[in-house]
Amino acid sequence: MRFRRLIAATLACAALVLGASVLLSKGRAQGGASHTCSALDKQFIQTLRSNMDQLAYWADELRTNDVAPGVVIHQTRSEAEQIGATGPTDPTLAMTRSLVRTMMIEYSRGIYAKFHNGDAGVHMQLAYTLANSVHDQLVGAEAPLAARGCDVAPLLAS
Repeated sequence: MRFRRLIAATLACAALVLGASVLLSKGRAQGGASHTCSALDKQFIQTLRSNMDQLAYWADELRTNDVAPGVVIHQTRSEAEQIGATGPTDPTLAMTRSLVRTMMIEYSRGIYAKFHNGDAGVHMQLAYTLANSVHDQLVGAEAPLAARGCDVAPLLAS
């Protein structure tokens, strides 16, 4: 019974995060949101790129059994904290920060569940859904951000 409640709560949170991101991104895209490219935005892009590279590295290490799951969980949560500590001023990058942070937390929960005889599916599905939302947002903001000096193209390549 507790497991069903956990799944229901996770799905409700996922729907809330995904719904908010869709509504906010559509509203900004249609409303002609003003993009910025502040030093904080550039720092966020650099931090995000570095953390996504690190996440890919740890995922590969886990896949090949070259690292313990606990290390990957710790590293992923640390990366989520680093992303959360940034302060982008651009509205799309600020939403991206929130979604990526949640994505990393869900990914770490999925790893934990997988290696503790749980069901990782819900967490991994949510992590991939959030990653797709981030990608869609960044694609929509790529040109206006680039025009102001913020290149998000490397984030879209990974």
